[in-house]
Amino acid sequence: MSARTGASAPIPSPAVDLEAGLERAFASDPTRAQLAAMDRRISAAMEAPRPVASQVHRRRRRWGAVLLAAAALVVLVGAGTSLLSTYPNLGTGGYRVAWDRSTKLGLSQVHDGYQVRLEAAYADGAQTMLAISVQDTEGGRSSQVGINGVDLTDEVRRTYTGESGGSTPADSSSSVNTVWFETPGDGALSGTHHLVATLPDIGVRELTPSFSILPDGQQTGDPWHSVAGPWRFEFDLAIAPATLLSPAATATAHGITATLESLLVSPTTVRLKMTYAGLPDGAESWTAIATVLHDGERLAVSFSSSGPDAAGEELTTTAGTDNASGSWVIQIDEMVGFGVQDQIRLAGPWVISFVAP
Repeated sequence: MSARTGASAPIPSPAVDLEAGLERAFASDPTRAQLAAMDRRISAAMEAPRPVASQVHRRRRRWGAVLLAAAALVVLVGAGTSLLSTYPNLGTGGYRVAWDRSTKLGLSQVHDGYQVRLEAAYADGAQTMLAISVQDTEGGRSSQVGINGVDLTDEVRRTYTGESGGSTPADSSSSVNTVWFETPGDGALSGTHHLVATLPDIGVRELTPSFSILPDGQQTGDPWHSVAGPWRFEFDLAIAPATLLSPAATATAHGITATLESLLVSPTTVRLKMTYAGLPDGAESWTAIATVLHDGERLAVSFSSSGPDAAGEELTTTAGTDNASGSWVIQIDEMVGFGVQDQIRLAGPWVISFVAP
């Protein structure tokens, strides 16, 4: 896993860094077709007519989507800023709830002069967040540092699946990083658990990267290399409860039925599992341009992830709630299908509503 949002020195070609990062994230070189498919999914969400905050991006349970988002954002903290003090300002909504309620750990290890510090951790029944700082204690060896990925397990060897992450460089030798995982158990996990977080290696960007020019004029080369660890941290963490609702509520329009199979509601996010019946042929996957309301409060949809079945997806909101009771409304303004070459667009609305006790 890898996500980096910029550098403190000029980057000859952001696309080179992006594609190199994708190669590390997937442990293979993504094909042109795969990259084109990601572009189509992002473009569909951005072009669809809808309220500004309801953009939907496809998420594939890996950091490739995060790299695409990170390529559009460069945030430099400033060399004199305390790394720990940076985290509260990295986000709002569910992220800010997670940070404010996190357990501050301050666990640190150093290998080859690179210090990795597990600053804090938060978990609820839907997702788990780790805040990790990286610093080159010797300095002068890099133009940026960051994490490549984190393995997270608990006392019974349950695996916490990595979902997304972000990295903000403080200067050329340090960065602040957040990593998000799916908490196992579909909302059933709560109470205090013993976790183990392991970083097998970290990423270091060359001080003066060099790139080769291909015959077609494109640049190639990876300015990043890995520094081996491992950095391993053990800690206890309380998992806040989540609520799983299974309303099986539906809405039908133009011969297509959208079904809300379940909602997993936590303090930091809501995950909606959707299925669709009656969709036309010709699309490999579908995503809904949707708005979620809980007791009249809008919860912006930030991600969409599709499984092997083209007629289903999971929508994730940027914020959650401590109380799942009350009225819920999910309005789908448009369905977007992704074919090999073209998009299929179906106008709604589909309005699903129910009341949770």
